[in-house]
Amino acid sequence: MREKKFSVEHLSDLIADLKEEPALTVLEQLLSEGIPPAVLLDSCMEGMRRVGKRFEQGRYFIAALIMAGEIMRCATEMLGPHISVDETGKTKGRVLLGTVQGDIHDLGKNLFASQLHFDGVEVVDLGLDVPPEVFLTRAQEQMPDMVGLSCVLTSCISGLKDTIELFHSKLGDQRPPIIIGGACVDEKVREFTKADFWAADPTLGLRIYHRVLRNGFKVLPDA
Repeated sequence: MREKKFSVEHLSDLIADLKEEPALTVLEQLLSEGIPPAVLLDSCMEGMRRVGKRFEQGRYFIAALIMAGEIMRCATEMLGPHISVDETGKTKGRVLLGTVQGDIHDLGKNLFASQLHFDGVEVVDLGLDVPPEVFLTRAQEQMPDMVGLSCVLTSCISGLKDTIELFHSKLGDQRPPIIIGGACVDEKVREFTKADFWAADPTLGLRIYHRVLRNGFKVLPDA
């Protein structure tokens, strides 16, 4: 019996439907067929975007996000050895990431970290429930090209604002650009917290990062 052929679109469908074992089986098959790992990663990300959309629509709940995160973790582990971050061995800058104090959600942060890593960017991930002072200290140590703050809970927006205010007060116009993301983040939250950028999804975040890296970014002094 001939082995059934699958497509990258089918892989996205399986991830969106939270079918872990079939999704990983199809991923392995497509990888063995010579489909470029970067294409497969994009397909996985498309599946995750659909998961996020269904969560926003009320069709999925927190348990689904946790399950999707586990599928993506396994997928990135499978793809990791096959993706060359940079043939020259050089990284495309450094990003400091973390979920703000009081918040223990990391799905979006981890997806952003994976995309950065596979694109050749060095990632320093501080994890969950990170106090403002830790963000500041590690930023001073690591000198990142960008700081990414994740916030999913509306109750933690104050922690998001506190972290950014600390960067403003301690580093002034020498601070790195700050990008924020998460289920509760939008343009109004960006304005309220005085973040430099916000991203609705990890793919957009990656595009913003490369635009900043390519064009440079001068932080304007606080008024």
